[in-house]
Amino acid sequence: MKYINTTLLLLFLAGCATPQERAISAYCGSEALRMYPQQLVSQQVLRPVYIGDKTVGNKNTCKTEIKESKDKVGTLTKTRETICRDDPILEPVYQDQLVKEVVDVNSNQRQVQIANCEVVSKANGMFANVK
Repeated sequence: MKYINTTLLLLFLAGCATPQERAISAYCGSEALRMYPQQLVSQQVLRPVYIGDKTVGNKNTCKTEIKESKDKVGTLTKTRETICRDDPILEPVYQDQLVKEVVDVNSNQRQVQIANCEVVSKANGMFANVK
């Protein structure tokens, strides 16, 4: 799954690249995948997991309203009413927990290989004639 996300990111970024850079990227990606194929394993990893919110303070919020009322005679009376309340200021709380994830153990080696290949290929003028 991580490899698919990486591939999608590379394809998105490749839209901004020159034809030569896109060709080099495709070449290096396929070569790196051949050298370091995907090896997916399920393993326990430590990740921050949301467990709730904690109150770190309060914020006083006030609202003033003007109310109009008429008595029996028809005299208009305006009353100003201010209502205040304390709203809690919340902060999310995360706790590191072991969770099972499927990871590609060759991903880092493949990314290093791609980066090295791209540098060497550009320096050697590989795919310079691609338009």
